[in-house]
Amino acid sequence: MANRKSDEPAQPPAHEEVSHPGPPTRRRFKESGNPKGRPKGAKNRKTIVKAVADEMHSAIESGKRRRLSTLDLVLLRLRNMAMVEKNPRAFEELHRLIKTYQPQEANSNLGYIVVPAAMTPEEFMAEAEKQNAVSDARQEALSRK
Repeated sequence: MANRKSDEPAQPPAHEEVSHPGPPTRRRFKESGNPKGRPKGAKNRKTIVKAVADEMHSAIESGKRRRLSTLDLVLLRLRNMAMVEKNPRAFEELHRLIKTYQPQEANSNLGYIVVPAAMTPEEFMAEAEKQNAVSDARQEALSRK
């Protein structure tokens, strides 16, 4: 019987690249290190939190039965704790949430974008020629210096 290790060629076959060999040939097509992996349909934390926050519940508010999401109920409870129970931590958290998610005020230091009216092709060409003449005059003035 011939020894298998001695039967293998000493150099890799010509069709394989030497620079990046890839997995060893003796275990190239076997399972990876995590054969089971994540099962199909598994949910991550973000998906689970979104599902719980979006669940609908019946609640009585101001004497009327309403259907509210879990997130709505939690925020209403936080508001009640801050305003009615005078809980300072609840007030701070509610204030942080309102400050984070309310619409941002416009900054008075910003400018405005002025969009010119639509031009006819003739007006556009006349404006382009005028701009080119100004640009050419600047180039000539710079070349004289």
